Amino acid sequence: MASYATSADMIARFSEQQLKEVTDPDVETIRTDALARALEDASDEIDGYLEGRYRLPLPNPPRSLRVIACNIAMYRLLTLRQIDVMEDQRKRYEDAVKFLRGVAAGDINLGLTPADQTVTPAGGPAMREGPARTFSRDRLRGY
Repeated sequence: MASYATSADMIARFSEQQLKEVTDPDVETIRTDALARALEDASDEIDGYLEGRYRLPLPNPPRSLRVIACNIAMYRLLTLRQIDVMEDQRKRYEDAVKFLRGVAAGDINLGLTPADQTVTPAGGPAMREGPARTFSRDRLRGY
């Protein structure tokens, strides 16, 4: 499974210095293993919300999912730090989850092509073909 965001996306969004501090404040470089794990976890969480509505993996994920993945990954990295440091990121995380719930419920459209969507919308009736009806109102009239 591919991540919705990369380390480069995280650096562009949060800065290299901030990522050094959250992955390991005692080291002068970004701990790439911690960052990769957080991005993978974020992508797995996103897929959990999308799997009922879209075929996964998405061939061309929209930019909004990159932003969501970065915010979720940063939240996960910050959960290892002091609580007072992460209040702003908690809000970003909650906004990300709210967005994903909206997608899962069908209230928010990702703008993907119909080929990327599942055949049956989440929560909709299953569609199948079968034999024609044996009994109908017209055939049963008078009984």
